[in-house]
Amino acid sequence: MALNLNIPDLQDNPVFIAETRPQKINQALTDLKTKNPIDIASHLYTELETLNRQKISASHRLQALDCYRPALIRTAQALAEDYSNSALPLHDEAKLAATTAESLWLELGYGYKLALVDLQNQLIKLGTDKRSAHAIQYAMHAIAEHALVYYQTYSIPPDHIWSDLHQLYFCAVQLGIQNISVQHAYMATEKNIDPNLTSACLVASIENTYKHALLISLAEPQHLTQQDIRLIAEYLTHHISHTQITAVTALDSTSGTFIISLDSNKPPIPYNKQTKIPNPLTDTLFRTIDLVRTMHRDLSQLQNHQLPKNGSIPNEANRDDYIELLTYLIRNWGINPKRIFSRFINNSEIELVAGIAAVHRVSGQNLKSINSLNNDLTSELSTRQITPAIPSRWKTLNISATGLLLRRHHTAEKKIQVGGLISIKTKDEPHWSIGIVRWANCGTRDRLDIGVQLIAPQAQSAVANIKVSNKSELVLLLSEITAIKQVATIIAPRGTYEPARQLTLTYNNQSKQIILTKLVERSHYIERMQYSIIG
Repeated sequence: MALNLNIPDLQDNPVFIAETRPQKINQALTDLKTKNPIDIASHLYTELETLNRQKISASHRLQALDCYRPALIRTAQALAEDYSNSALPLHDEAKLAATTAESLWLELGYGYKLALVDLQNQLIKLGTDKRSAHAIQYAMHAIAEHALVYYQTYSIPPDHIWSDLHQLYFCAVQLGIQNISVQHAYMATEKNIDPNLTSACLVASIENTYKHALLISLAEPQHLTQQDIRLIAEYLTHHISHTQITAVTALDSTSGTFIISLDSNKPPIPYNKQTKIPNPLTDTLFRTIDLVRTMHRDLSQLQNHQLPKNGSIPNEANRDDYIELLTYLIRNWGINPKRIFSRFINNSEIELVAGIAAVHRVSGQNLKSINSLNNDLTSELSTRQITPAIPSRWKTLNISATGLLLRRHHTAEKKIQVGGLISIKTKDEPHWSIGIVRWANCGTRDRLDIGVQLIAPQAQSAVANIKVSNKSELVLLLSEITAIKQVATIIAPRGTYEPARQLTLTYNNQSKQIILTKLVERSHYIERMQYSIIG
């Protein structure tokens, strides 16, 4: 087949000749006198760029790439530590780490794609299938990891990501090598690498690597924290075989079914959102219903305080994190929800504060009354409360019945996190509305758009004392909203909730004893709970 991959132009007369001898490459990597990931990345990028801009035989190119690949994986993992826990928009250090990781995966992908093109252009292709499978598998892995950097920094991957993935998979299908295991090549070249360093290490075939990339996209990573995106990637390596790519056929049910357009530069879309009849010549179906059933079993075991025996969840994992994550994935990969509300364009300015301490501050009546709530506050808690909450400016782009789309003003602080608590109000409004950041999208020059779900028109600041530990926390009380049948709840830092836990709430110069009755929602930062007053 004719490949139209995203690859660089090759120079006829390069100034520097690329090193392709494995012994020399490995020695140069060993002799590096730095352990700084940025410095190591700079060396790797320079060598790969030189390699990928000149004509080299496919076999020599592959052996050189395989030498650089282990060091690149380790370096990319080290770089990820700087951006995978960063607030939004990214700070300068996190931004540098992310762009460096992107450039490494891009160059590694270039190399394997160039090798594949050379193999496919050979007049005599006898015996090239194994090397083609090698090139396709590692190219797809590099492209998938490249996309993962975009997901973890809440940026939209470039179009060539999906164009290349679709072409590489289709090429493998035409060669009949999509299910060939190339795991032995990985183990032979990277035996000293922890297989948990990168999500696709355990995915042994081209088809499974492709399906892995499809599922990460379908998980809608813009709605997830950076940590959850990586957890999903690791979890999938154990269950990827429970999905199927099939020809376009009539379906009894479209649940868990997606359309892949192999001749496009787009990710798969839910079957029930297609705008035209699928083309059997260029489209395929992606079925996830068996995966959803498997996740249901894992979820059931977690809810029964057991870990799945299939090894998909580490022994040291936080059980609650995986319960929430699997619930989210089942919804995304099983039943495809339809939007049932309208959005209205808006162009107003809005003030915003982020984090439970800042929301607590602006939701209080005044500093004196709040600080007199509890004389036993720890110094840390008092400091958090006394610290001024300075609102930042945002622009409202559109409004729906339950939320808003906001765009950051360039002077606003950089501390937004998906799943985080915020409070907003316009200049003329008397109260601060309460919301949760549901998704984020970053652009150039620190542009940041966020989707916010509003959960209450205002909140009451309070202090909660946990009886067992005698620990105090800043909390927010949300009143009952009878019109939408929303009961009264309390928002507290993550880790507060335990079934039947008793707290002492102090607000408006009075104290009340409550018992926590139900966990409504938990993110990496907050918990929202129902409660009952005792006595």
